[in-house]
Amino acid sequence: MLEKESVLKTSFAKKRIYAVAGASDPVIKQTVDLALQNDLGEFLLFGPGELDYDEQKVKVFKAHSDEEAAKLAVHAVRTGKADVLVKGFVPTATVLRAVLAKETGLRTDKLLSQIAMFELPNYPKPLFITDCAMNIAPTLEEKKQITLNAIEAVRKFGVSSPKVVFLSAVEQVTEKMPSTVDAAELVKFVKETYPEIEAAGPLAFDAAISKEAALHKGIENVAAGDADIIIVPNIETGNALYKSLVYFGNAHVASSVIGAKAPVVISSRSDSAENKLLSFLLTGRMV
Repeated sequence: MLEKESVLKTSFAKKRIYAVAGASDPVIKQTVDLALQNDLGEFLLFGPGELDYDEQKVKVFKAHSDEEAAKLAVHAVRTGKADVLVKGFVPTATVLRAVLAKETGLRTDKLLSQIAMFELPNYPKPLFITDCAMNIAPTLEEKKQITLNAIEAVRKFGVSSPKVVFLSAVEQVTEKMPSTVDAAELVKFVKETYPEIEAAGPLAFDAAISKEAALHKGIENVAAGDADIIIVPNIETGNALYKSLVYFGNAHVASSVIGAKAPVVISSRSDSAENKLLSFLLTGRMV
């Protein structure tokens, strides 16, 4: 069961309908069972293989392939029969192809991006990090879209004016490190787009999450040391940071893909059933 102090658990009220593409994996079944125990909502399960569920609590739909499971789950969301799409035991690429299909998918004019919310023992509030899993080496324009997606998502979580930090390895802008140049441009972009939101960058990770470290470096920006959202420069940075916080920081983590007509749960294969459940909760908040 989820711990009582989980921000997601204590703040989530509205039940959702989740469409799961590929529900035959034991970890997925464990996650769905946990979700039902926590009364998250209803589940529509699609997939090949043996779907051994109590059909009084869920609706099971047989599919002959991963591709069919993904298409059926996307169709359920597209037609309003479900609120959230969940990638179960099918390849991520298969789910994304179904999501991005022009005529039958969930695509919009926005860039799809991944956002993760971390609950950390030594950080006083939820920390959102993007993009750890979708966009490999985003351009400046793509980083702008990732930032807009993140701000919109975090506002749905209830943080009306999130502090946004653009991550790099140093705090000085240098042409030798392109991420610093992008970070400075992105701070300008946020200030022009959302004058009420504080943004800082480039910042190294210590200055992003530690006010003491930021002040020691002479950085007095309001967002420095108090980030709500961290935008990483590339997938390598995001992926390493994600897994470091989980394995070394004892973080609980929830992950969602945003930018489509409905949010998508695409959690890491190494995530525990409990963290997968937190991803259901987070993504349910994004609807």
